[in-house]
Amino acid sequence: MFERRNIGHLNPMTQGAVHMRKRWTLGAAAALVAVGFAAPASAAGPTRAELVGAVQIDSEDPTVAYITANYRCYGEGFLWVSVKQVADRSRDTALLGDGSSGISAAWSMSHRVSVTCDGKVHVQTFTVDQFETDLFGFPNGDLEEGFGYVQFCLFDDNYPNAPLSDMELRRVHD
Repeated sequence: MFERRNIGHLNPMTQGAVHMRKRWTLGAAAALVAVGFAAPASAAGPTRAELVGAVQIDSEDPTVAYITANYRCYGEGFLWVSVKQVADRSRDTALLGDGSSGISAAWSMSHRVSVTCDGKVHVQTFTVDQFETDLFGFPNGDLEEGFGYVQFCLFDDNYPNAPLSDMELRRVHD
């Protein structure tokens, strides 16, 4: 496995011990990779985030919509959910890029929703509105029948710094 080399001033017996230590260290590292790294005690399994079905526009207020997702999280959870549409409400892939709020005709979102992070799978419908988009000065047109770019971004003990996300173009119904 390893090529025996003369390791400077070490005698042949010590060189063998160094090579054995290298083999043991590599073997231990391989074992860690094989079984996976230990997760925090509260993160006992994989986080899950998956959009379900179409976005439903509220019949009383077209700036409000309902987005359903299937999720599982652990420990401290935080969610951001959003739907954006372009003016013709088409399946415009430009919405997938950074800065797409600049081409959005309507954008409803929320950071104010709660998730239950108990390690169980939940199917939940989340409400988005334009309270935050108004605060930030983003486009606040009405959501309409067509397509929208939906972002479901879930933070938990497994994803504390960057979310596990399901982001895709989906049908929007009124």
